[in-house]
Amino acid sequence: MTSVDPGTACRVKDLPVAERRDDAWRMLADKGEVAPMADGLAVTGLAGVKEMLREPNRFSAKMVFDGVESGYPLIPLGYDPPEQTRYRRILQPFFSPRRIRPLEESLRAQAVDLIESAKARGGCEFVADIADPFPAQGLLTLLGLPLEEREQFIACKTAALALTADAAGEVPLTDEERAAATARTMATAGYLMELIRTRRAQPGDDILSEILAIDGDDRLSDAEAMGLCVMLILAGLETVTDALSMAMERLATAPERRKELAADPSLVPAAVEELLRLDPPAPFLPRVTTEDVEVAGCPVSAGTLVNAHLTTANRDEATWPSPHDIDFHRSENPHTTFGVGVHRCLGAHLARLEMQILFEEWHRRIPEYAIAEGTAHRARLVRANIGMESLHLTF
Repeated sequence: MTSVDPGTACRVKDLPVAERRDDAWRMLADKGEVAPMADGLAVTGLAGVKEMLREPNRFSAKMVFDGVESGYPLIPLGYDPPEQTRYRRILQPFFSPRRIRPLEESLRAQAVDLIESAKARGGCEFVADIADPFPAQGLLTLLGLPLEEREQFIACKTAALALTADAAGEVPLTDEERAAATARTMATAGYLMELIRTRRAQPGDDILSEILAIDGDDRLSDAEAMGLCVMLILAGLETVTDALSMAMERLATAPERRKELAADPSLVPAAVEELLRLDPPAPFLPRVTTEDVEVAGCPVSAGTLVNAHLTTANRDEATWPSPHDIDFHRSENPHTTFGVGVHRCLGAHLARLEMQILFEEWHRRIPEYAIAEGTAHRARLVRANIGMESLHLTF
């Protein structure tokens, strides 16, 4: 059976992810379809990634999340079938295209306001000014909450990620920083619990109220509803922020593709898929094997941490000719960025809508932009999330 030798195997963060993430993913793919790494076995090939993500009972997500201290059941991502199947069945209708599409008018107006404000200044720090606030406002719109709560949600997300990185020993916090981050997450948890109680007693015209109104065997407890809200904040906000920031950095450093997109807005949906293919904001999905298995012909012992690497799976040459190039005219783009199988991203339709709106309105108003001279544009990998640390743009 396959084992990992921490003394010889490298970690993903040892690769040149910060400045040369394309090179980092090439280097990872060169290690083979299944490669021992110090931070878990890496499955890099498209076939192997699909194989493991389509078999949740042999490759468990729950066993990964069992070690996450949240205080609430992280639904639906932190469960395997049959529990995950129930949660998915309950929640899927509320995140379908039919339910998400009515949000478009409000989201588009919000995007325009953010972009016009940046345009008036002649430049922006894209992460702080656009990529952080826009998905936060999208979540608030989904939950029927005032946009004035935006900074609280962003601060909670940032604090939770910092605590997670601290617990893993990746980015240690001082005692003062840890206490402040804990206080921030607890304050937001209190806000959400009170919101759940209020919405049960006085339902509003929003998706959360509808979910809380479900009765019978499908009724969610307060703890389950809290787990859903926590997952929406942690998974929904950070992934869209990271996807937007990496996509914009890629466009800003590829002027021909930027001009192509500005000249033909009809390319935006295809461009979003291509940019998501190249830069999955959750670059790998961790699973733990529940039994002795084989992945891409490689034997793997039960209890092994196995990471499905979407960045390399999305660059399979048999599926994507010239896989490292940006091409908005691919006839098909079956990327794995939103996952595969039962754990496919619940918020994929909302994420796509937000990205399409943002890039349509941005390129309509700011077709010419570049990275500000002398500023860094580094990616930062925190746990299983990757995005830009900052992105200073001039117009």
